[in-house]
Amino acid sequence: MKSLVRDARFLAAFILLFAGSMGATRAADLSQAVMLVASDSLAGSSFEQTVIVATPLPQGGHAGFIVNRPTGVKLETLFPEQASTHKVVDSVYAGGPAMPRAVFALTRKAPDKSAEVLPLMPGLVAVIDAETVDRIIETRPNDARYFVGLMVWGPDELEAQVDAGAWEVRPADVDSVLPANATGLWKSLSGTPV
Repeated sequence: MKSLVRDARFLAAFILLFAGSMGATRAADLSQAVMLVASDSLAGSSFEQTVIVATPLPQGGHAGFIVNRPTGVKLETLFPEQASTHKVVDSVYAGGPAMPRAVFALTRKAPDKSAEVLPLMPGLVAVIDAETVDRIIETRPNDARYFVGLMVWGPDELEAQVDAGAWEVRPADVDSVLPANATGLWKSLSGTPV
């Protein structure tokens, strides 16, 4: 009987220890904006060493932008007839494979209420309508980062990719989304999970 009690205590201690370690590896919280850092399982794919800001959509699924892929192409090259594009200093970023002909602006200052925006997190919105993107280019051209294309996941798609180990999930903050040196972002974020 004593060995049975000892075994039961050992089993209870093991269960408590195991349950505690399971809490540390809980599923990632994708109910708010996150940074997705490509894991080694994406090596050799088009998403190798990619960092994405992703946010949940009201109707389900997620949308986001690859934030560490400057193209080296200036906005003025894409729209040479639009004089205001010549004022934009930074290159356009490759935001993702969805809607590859659309230009989006990520900005800290939300435009007027008539603009179509996707709130990414406090202090950062994605401007998604062409008229407002043009207005930003004309009035404050270097207060935004411009992206061609975006990332889109249907309901439960991103969760499945995270569960499969494709992405490491990190907290999102504006400075990580709009860093001065985007090309070194993957290296600085990889290897330190939430």
